[in-house]
Order: sequence, then structure tokens, then C-alpha cells
Amino acid sequence: MAKVVSGLIWALVLAACGPVQQPETAAPFPDSSQPEAAVPGAATPEAAAPAGSSVLDGVFTARQASGGETSFQQVCAACHSITEFRGGRFRLAWAGLTVGDLFQSISTLMPKDDPGVLSPEEYLAIISYLLRENGYPAGEEDLPTDTSALRYIRIVAGA
Repeated sequence: MAKVVSGLIWALVLAACGPVQQPETAAPFPDSSQPEAAVPGAATPEAAAPAGSSVLDGVFTARQASGGETSFQQVCAACHSITEFRGGRFRLAWAGLTVGDLFQSISTLMPKDDPGVLSPEEYLAIISYLLRENGYPAGEEDLPTDTSALRYIRIVAGA
């Protein structure tokens, strides 16, 4: 139920910029409770982000968030204000989900006129900026570009 409510709230936020068509091949909120299948010889997601880690664990760097602020101003601010992604609104939409869910949603839906055009690093920098703006602490390591590792980083309500 919480995922449905979160998804609806996020859809309303995105609708403020106009209609957005979801690509048929990508689900905006994958079932983050099921890790992706392991590939023999590949690094495990747990190695990049320990199981049970959260955004309270300093999962992005201050440098990454600063780059995300610049990208947000250049790409996102044409349709969005950062206030749309701060405080209770952000926590209501995303608490209980993962950074992987947030990455999947933003990278497949935004920017509305050319979804997926940014590099994974740019999307992660913007996510880092959103996390910083919500009071989550920076750490020593950038958010990983391994999307399976992002599925193990929980977004929690308290900052």
C-alpha cells in the first residue's frame, strides 16, 4: 500500500510539468525487495552497498551533491523547484523505497522532453543533491553507478 501511495504522489509531482509517458519496457518502481540475479564473477551488490544500508549512512559525497545541484539548475529547474523535493513531500513519496527505485524513476522519466538523456553519473549526482537537501549526511564515497547496489540503499524518513 505504501508503494502505491508513494507512486501516486510521485506521479502527481511529475504531472506538474505536463504529461509524461512511461516507457513500456521500464517499470518506474521495480520490486526492490528482490535483488537482481547474480552474474558469475560479478561483484555482488552487497560488496558495494551493505545489505541494510540507508541514506543515513553517508552514501554520497559533498562533491557529488554539488555537481547534482549544478545539473538540477541546468536541466531540472526549467520545470521543477527544489522545494518540490524537500521535506515531508520527499519523505512521503520515497521513505521505505530505495535509491535504486529513485534512480529508476528519474532516469526513465526525466527530463520530460528527453527521458534518459543524462548519464548515470549525472542522475546520481542529482539524487545526491536531493538527499543533501533533505538533510541526509554526505560520506566518503560517491553513490555507486552499479544499479543493483542502489537497490540495497534504503531511503528512510529521519534525517
